[in-house]
Amino acid sequence: MRNGFRFFVMTVIYLALAASQLIQKSEAEDLKLSRTDAAAQLDAAIQAVDSLRDSEKEIAYCRAAAGKVLKAAPTNVFVEEIFRRTEQTKTTDPRKLAKEWRSALMDARDILRFEIEEESPIPEGFPEPAPVGEIRLQQYPTYRVARTDMTLLEGTAFLTLFNHIKERDIAMTAPVELTYAAEGNATKKTAMSFMYRSTQQGRIGTAGKVQVMDAPAHMAISIGIRGSANKERVADARRRLEAWLQAHRDAYEATGPLRVLGYNSPFIAEKKQFSEVQIPVRAK
Repeated sequence: MRNGFRFFVMTVIYLALAASQLIQKSEAEDLKLSRTDAAAQLDAAIQAVDSLRDSEKEIAYCRAAAGKVLKAAPTNVFVEEIFRRTEQTKTTDPRKLAKEWRSALMDARDILRFEIEEESPIPEGFPEPAPVGEIRLQQYPTYRVARTDMTLLEGTAFLTLFNHIKERDIAMTAPVELTYAAEGNATKKTAMSFMYRSTQQGRIGTAGKVQVMDAPAHMAISIGIRGSANKERVADARRRLEAWLQAHRDAYEATGPLRVLGYNSPFIAEKKQFSEVQIPVRAK
């Protein structure tokens, strides 16, 4: 009787997680279409502005295009900030302002059009990464990681984990996880983890400086960023996530430290690199 009830509970949990993943996938596809449409609108606006040859008309056209894009992609905080900053530009020179607006449209288009350079597969059951500039609630299944402390230099930690998976014939996956600890307004890396493709690979335990463990299923708020995950970009993303948590404090609370999921190796050009900055959360 007890085994039957346990099987029933595990089945319910599995079905709930599968349904959540299907919903996430559907929502991600819808948002991708919205971003594609918004980027196409910006391309058309940029071409139209190039033919106007009148600064006042160019400014008006750019503002109208920005308004349409914000309706098509309302959740992108980077795009919204670009347009807001341009609107607040203090200049009385129409030509300079028109140039600023055209540059803003191009920057926003590049953000909306950004696609990840896929070098390795993601672990089984993982959601699509949060797009650049969008804060998204992500639901993760249980996944297996090989982790080492960042008391080592970052390059040494990477090599330690790489040798671990190589010796065990475990294929590289993306992302690589970096865990941070808060030090006032700054952050410090505390651990690096490689993710296994499946929880069926390898065995849980300690091997030298590497600990293999299963991370439990959980939620996280996440924002995608372009370029290397340097201190400035991570700090900016952290500020945005903490502001989101503050705005949704009645519904969610943090359950773990800041982390960065890096999807690209140094072989990818810096401007094409992609990461997610995240804070694990739970519903209150």
